[in-house]
Amino acid sequence: MFIRHSSSTKGKFFFSISLLFLLIIMQGCSQKETVSLEEYTYGAVYTDMFNKSEVHLYDKDGKFLNKQSTPYKGITMGAFMENSITLNNKVYYTNPLSDNDTNDFILELDKKSMEVKKVANGKKVAPTVWTVDEEFAYMAGGPLEQSDITKTNISSGDPIAHKEIEGQAIHMLDDSDVLYLLTIIHSDPNDIHGIINVLSKEDLSVEDTVKIDNLMFSSGMKLLDNNLYLLKTSDGMDNSSSELIKVNVQDSTVENITLPINNLNDIHIHEKTIYITQGNIRREPSEKKIAKYSLDSNEIEIFSTEIENSVSYIHENKFITSDGNQVQIYTLKDFQKEEDFQWKKSDKYFASFFINNTN
Repeated sequence: MFIRHSSSTKGKFFFSISLLFLLIIMQGCSQKETVSLEEYTYGAVYTDMFNKSEVHLYDKDGKFLNKQSTPYKGITMGAFMENSITLNNKVYYTNPLSDNDTNDFILELDKKSMEVKKVANGKKVAPTVWTVDEEFAYMAGGPLEQSDITKTNISSGDPIAHKEIEGQAIHMLDDSDVLYLLTIIHSDPNDIHGIINVLSKEDLSVEDTVKIDNLMFSSGMKLLDNNLYLLKTSDGMDNSSSELIKVNVQDSTVENITLPINNLNDIHIHEKTIYITQGNIRREPSEKKIAKYSLDSNEIEIFSTEIENSVSYIHENKFITSDGNQVQIYTLKDFQKEEDFQWKKSDKYFASFFINNTN
């Protein structure tokens, strides 16, 4: 007995087989993508003012895994901060400028899924500095004369508080119940100086201020215990400076420490030691020096890297740095190079990179 199949039945059969084959292929691709996301160690951020930014993913040995496109343009362009802020498995960047327009949000990138979410401040403030805690995002921006400070619920996107403060916002740090905001006061050309504003995180009210004399710009600021350490990049007359400023937030004392390097760029603190890199926001060539300042002995050691330290981190007792073309890893004790690898070429501008510690 023969069973006769109609052309319609045959068509359905072949369609089912084709669909099953396609699903298998798609599942394989999906699994491959997931494995790459789980195994990546470095994310290099490339940006363009008019085109979508990209994140290139690499494993711990520097092998290129894949490229993730984001729906946002101009990441970090127009901001003072090129290093990301990392909290749990999220990375926060800003893009205050794109398509020649200003944006009123920062970006939250999930390191596990690579999904990007914007957190808007609701006040049309283009944030050039920002920080986050477990629940809220704090953003600041504005002209030379005044800064708008905002507080936004990260989860809901609801605006919580807003404050106007005199001066240009340069740095913002989170510390338990308060924020430390560095502003530069330009109102008197003969007395350009900085102000450390101690803000209540609840309503952004000013609880205290500390004046920093003769300061026009700072390229980095960190907090350790009750002390703020900030790099004095330019003095009040816009002359290059090589000073590390220590501000005790309890008694408001200010101490100036002269460093044996110039062109101060970034600051890291690790186990009672401060590491200061050379460079500038224009990424012009430097001597590639690192000043290692012991807070216990006040001794300063000078080391050099082979590449410009455009963006750098201290991670797992290693100094990890990139000039936008490659990554190099150094020991912290004596800055001996242990590893290096090249970034994959991109037609976009290298903005920053981050380290994935979720795997």
